Amino acid sequence: MRVVLRVGSQRGDIRADRAWAFFFRGRKGLVGGPELWGFANWLWDEFAQVGGTLNADAKPEVVVTLPELRPEALDFVVRLASFWGSEVRVRNGRSLSADRWQPPTINLLDAREHGPAARRLTRAADDAGSTELNLMPLLGVGRSFFSLQRIARGESTARLHSHSAVDELYLILEGRGTLRFNGRRIAVGPGDLIAKPTGPDASSHLLADRGEPLRLLDMELWHDRFTGTATTAKDLVVNPDFDELSLRGPGWAAVVPRKALISRAREERHYDEGYRRKKDGGWAPARVPGLTKVRARTRRG
Repeated sequence: MRVVLRVGSQRGDIRADRAWAFFFRGRKGLVGGPELWGFANWLWDEFAQVGGTLNADAKPEVVVTLPELRPEALDFVVRLASFWGSEVRVRNGRSLSADRWQPPTINLLDAREHGPAARRLTRAADDAGSTELNLMPLLGVGRSFFSLQRIARGESTARLHSHSAVDELYLILEGRGTLRFNGRRIAVGPGDLIAKPTGPDASSHLLADRGEPLRLLDMELWHDRFTGTATTAKDLVVNPDFDELSLRGPGWAAVVPRKALISRAREERHYDEGYRRKKDGGWAPARVPGLTKVRARTRRG
């Protein structure tokens, strides 16, 4: 399939000009965050409707309308279009560009080859010089997340944590540091691949505490499509250092103290009695529809 990106046109198979205005609010440059993922997921689904090797109604040429964009933003759209088309050209007025199709590759070792979109999406992670490049959706829309990180000397990656809906791995590219994993401290260096399978009992944290910065590839494999800060799945994140539980996903957006957890046995013991659970894990008598038995508050609780 040939893809033609028509700049300034209002006629085409995919009206990406309207979508860009909606997600990016008229901005011409590339902005990371929910706007980026919203547009990428939308465009990916639009291509799926009009293209595809196994789509009997697929068109040999698809025209995508675009507003005037800065070079890094146009490069981003070309990257997404390249996953669907065998040829990608840009038409601006009467001018038609040479084929701008891009391979689905990112060089992790040479930032000069990342391209304008990747350079624009590289952001400062803290004030100490740490940086992060979100490689997705530069590598396509899917059920995964890849991030190229530089951890400045004396800094660390995300806090010690685990996931309930994510398999996470770290590949050390440069530098030496320390891996905290379930109460242990392990020396790591170039070539080490670190695994953190799904579940609350595999918590990890990387420290650049050996006098040099760390460069690493953070890889997260989700059960559902990635949408920016979470997925369509619900993910329970355990933060042991802070004794907190973080709830992420559709309908989930809260942090609660882990000490508020109560055992299933305690809940089932008085399952058919009326009470209200309090924030500290305690309870107070209450009338509940369908329950005639209301437990009295006792000193033992």
